[in-house]
Amino acid sequence: MTRRARIKQIIIIIVIDAITLMLLTALLPGLTIQTPLAGIFVAIALILAQVLYWWVFISFFSWLPVWLYPIFTFLVSGITILLVGNLIPGITIEGFGTGIWISLALTAVNAILSSLLSLEMDEKFDRHVTLRMVKQRGTINRTTVPGFLFLEIDGLGEKIFRQALEEGHMPNCKRWLDKETHAILGWETDYTSQTGAMQTGILMGNNDEVPAYRWWDRQTCRIVKSGNPHDAKAIEKRLSSGRGLLSGGGASRGNMYSGDAGESLMTFSTLLDSSRGRGPGFYLYLFNPYVVARLFTRFIIDVLREWWQAWQQRRRKDRYIVKTRNFVYAFFRAFLGPFMQDLVTYAVINDALRGVPAVYALYAGYDDLGHFTGMQSPESIEGLHMIDAYFGRIEKALEYAPRPYHIVVLSDHGQSIGPTFKEDSGQSLEELVKDLTQGDERVYAAMNTNEAWDNVNAFLSESVNADSRAAQVLRTMMQSRVRDGVAAYGPDRSPTETEHEQSLVQEAEIVVMASGCTGLIYFTQAKERMTYEQIQAQYPNLILGLATHSGIGYVLVRSEKDGDMVLGKGGIHFLDNDTVEGQDPLSGYGLHAAMHIKRESSFVTCPDLVVNTRYDPETEELAGFETQVSHHGGLGGPQNHAFIYYPVSLPWDGQPVIGAVNVHRLMRGWRDMLQ
Repeated sequence: MTRRARIKQIIIIIVIDAITLMLLTALLPGLTIQTPLAGIFVAIALILAQVLYWWVFISFFSWLPVWLYPIFTFLVSGITILLVGNLIPGITIEGFGTGIWISLALTAVNAILSSLLSLEMDEKFDRHVTLRMVKQRGTINRTTVPGFLFLEIDGLGEKIFRQALEEGHMPNCKRWLDKETHAILGWETDYTSQTGAMQTGILMGNNDEVPAYRWWDRQTCRIVKSGNPHDAKAIEKRLSSGRGLLSGGGASRGNMYSGDAGESLMTFSTLLDSSRGRGPGFYLYLFNPYVVARLFTRFIIDVLREWWQAWQQRRRKDRYIVKTRNFVYAFFRAFLGPFMQDLVTYAVINDALRGVPAVYALYAGYDDLGHFTGMQSPESIEGLHMIDAYFGRIEKALEYAPRPYHIVVLSDHGQSIGPTFKEDSGQSLEELVKDLTQGDERVYAAMNTNEAWDNVNAFLSESVNADSRAAQVLRTMMQSRVRDGVAAYGPDRSPTETEHEQSLVQEAEIVVMASGCTGLIYFTQAKERMTYEQIQAQYPNLILGLATHSGIGYVLVRSEKDGDMVLGKGGIHFLDNDTVEGQDPLSGYGLHAAMHIKRESSFVTCPDLVVNTRYDPETEELAGFETQVSHHGGLGGPQNHAFIYYPVSLPWDGQPVIGAVNVHRLMRGWRDMLQ
């Protein structure tokens, strides 16, 4: 940016701040500004005072305990504005409370201006505040050995990523492609294309016995859920070899699993582990009034944006619209977008400025937008642009890092679009199973994962488990919703609702769950997987009714006689000897469909019946059992095609990368080679 452009921006900021101050005189009894010129003078003075304040704070007060930051900074910011403002003729500011409100209002306005004018406020904050705080509170690892920043965009398929680059929606990533520093490597997911299984494979190098986001455990007679911190902890313990992707001093930020990281923040599997580190500076960032005001402003803007865009979608009469994109959803969108992604970005920058050898961070905003608006909607593409801006901010911060870094952008899966199964077929999977089994209360169904609530609870659990006075206050406030260190807000998540759900599951004979286009059916009375013959004897209409249903593509079941079978309307695929009678039900689901399903069927945790909706290769559409526009969790279409956007200086042998475990081997190999 030229000097003239910067001067113009500064003038605009001063004028807007002065107008804001004039408007505040009508709202704050303790503020008096006699003339517009006085408002301009005080705006200039407050900008200079803020610069001075940051210098004083970082130089002399960064040693304070974390819990004192909010108290101290609120007091000092109010006093600073009070003193500076009253030095200017024509200005009267009464009380530091008025000063605090002025500070928050100007911060909110400047946060909006930074977006409209493309200001470099975030970069300046990283350079002048974060860097100095890291130097004073963190241990700096200076070395010429390269580090790795693995930045995951949850739910972004390879095809849409390439389109976003070509169409200019991700300018920072596109610049790397144009400069030929990075290349795109597509990879194929395992059968259950969802974060719970893909991150175990990528981060732990093992995703055995993870058949879906949640499943029925026959031994403990309960539903296991990847988004439950207790379950995630047990899953990681079972799968960890001690050589995860982030072992040897790495950091996990916002993930489901830690990858054996030494530090982890907002990571499901380590929320209950008091021994792990979080990294210095996080709560300084979160509690600082300047940052809190920016976060709050961005949050409100995104809520308003969602309400407007949802109305626009209804006005356009898009082909697929879900009722769950309602008034309340706006708050989840704002939380997973600017709020969480801002915190994750700060944590990554904090790690890089300390020289952490490897960082893996999850950006979940796009995946959530895709579920409710469609994976190629204007809203989702806008979400990608925001994520790309975060990557650009991280790249700029690396100029001050104590070691060189390789930035690797990747996704864990894609999404596939289509109607809900109920819209397409006239009834839900739960209703279909009840009809075919002639059951009623004996069928328990869990058809929506509500992953957004899992992320909210992860953030709250992280907050209440911290070793700080603020965390103690939060624990007291939330004690009715916190059990064993885990916050439980949202549908079927409170302790009372969980106990009620468990009692319903215990009474049920059949449990039906959804994972995108995949339906999981368990018979709870059996301690081992039921066979085709056993199911036929007990529910003679079930398998045939599912396999011939117009909305079902295939049904996986194990036969005592013929082994694993995939049944469709016009034929059977026998997986054990890879033979087909009639029309192959797996036709169109991908070259490796049989391999993926065979592996899924080998799990002890595999459902008694696995159902996948019908897929149309021409339109790339298939229905989802959950209430979503775009979905993932099974086979069919773009959901199975993710990507790795990697520096060309890193080796790749040219072989196809199939399965999350092979992604781990590739990226762990890079670490082993260079570190």
